[in-house]
Amino acid sequence: MKSPKSMDLDITSRCNLKCKYCFQRTSPTDTKTELPTEEWMAFCGELGDCAVMSVCIGGGEPFIRDDLLEIIDAVIENRMRFSILSNGGLIRPEHAEYIASTGRCDYVQISVDGSCPETHDSLRGSGSFEAAMRGVRTLQDAGVPITSRITIHRYNLDDLENTVHLLLDEIGMPSISTNSTCYLGVARKNPDEVALTPAEFCDAMERSLIIAEQYPRRISAADGPLALGRTFQEMEKARAEGRAIPGRGYLTGCGCMWSKLAVRPDGVIVPCNMLAHIELGRMNRDLLLRIWQDHPELNRLRNRYTIPLSTFSECADCPWQLTCSGNCPASSYTRTGNVFAPSPDGCLKRFLEHGGRIIRFP
Repeated sequence: MKSPKSMDLDITSRCNLKCKYCFQRTSPTDTKTELPTEEWMAFCGELGDCAVMSVCIGGGEPFIRDDLLEIIDAVIENRMRFSILSNGGLIRPEHAEYIASTGRCDYVQISVDGSCPETHDSLRGSGSFEAAMRGVRTLQDAGVPITSRITIHRYNLDDLENTVHLLLDEIGMPSISTNSTCYLGVARKNPDEVALTPAEFCDAMERSLIIAEQYPRRISAADGPLALGRTFQEMEKARAEGRAIPGRGYLTGCGCMWSKLAVRPDGVIVPCNMLAHIELGRMNRDLLLRIWQDHPELNRLRNRYTIPLSTFSECADCPWQLTCSGNCPASSYTRTGNVFAPSPDGCLKRFLEHGGRIIRFP
């Protein structure tokens, strides 16, 4: 691909909430510098010239910026589509009406971690559930496409089915996604409070798989219990049948650097917002196409795909080696300090050794 298909634009590190598992707070994305409107508008011009098709606007909380609609206007003027990641608490009717009027919004994703204040607010803060629901209603009233992501943790696990029912049945979202707290950002400082134990993760995996069966093709997951549950099922099935999975057996766990890049609030271009310590350049100073095509560090990351899992001692005798992808490079970095290594978080062998089990359905 000659240019990125999409870009993640984290336009601010400010937020109206202080979630106890936020992966951006205390990470390299949590910058004190925030670029002015003109810089983001100019960069949107470069993205349009590079034929970037869409941007995902995040933060922090993007609706905290007074100039958000101006930035969206620049996105539209440069022939791109957009999506927004939000906690919903700062969305006003004028925001929703403008977003709907563009006809270019793929979705606004509202984070909802429970079906009631008791579970949603447990790690997000008092009043955040009602604020999120107001945001959802405001978007719905204006006709904005909406979706949600549930971050599964130990305080909302028992409320998972009710939360899915709220989002898909009562609110009527066409689809949602799930993940779980990860060992990044502020969650690294309080893992005992926010992280799932192996037993809880296994419970979350089984619940997620059962619920997903009840809502075919409406619940997706790139990480967390549902994603790993599906992956582990696939890996074990292939192992039992004595076959490899195409594209596995190497560090192929993430393809983002083949299709998109991200920008921190201070304008630094990075491979993704979870690898925000790897600085590739600065927007409006370094040419995006030159970074995309020629940056040595980015090409090194892409070459992860050529590294066999058999070269790692922990993988050498693993019966699932030829069915495994090594999981997320950002997870690898935070767990091992090495982005060019498999992540223990996605290791099926380790999961089973710590009391996990593969969830099987008839």
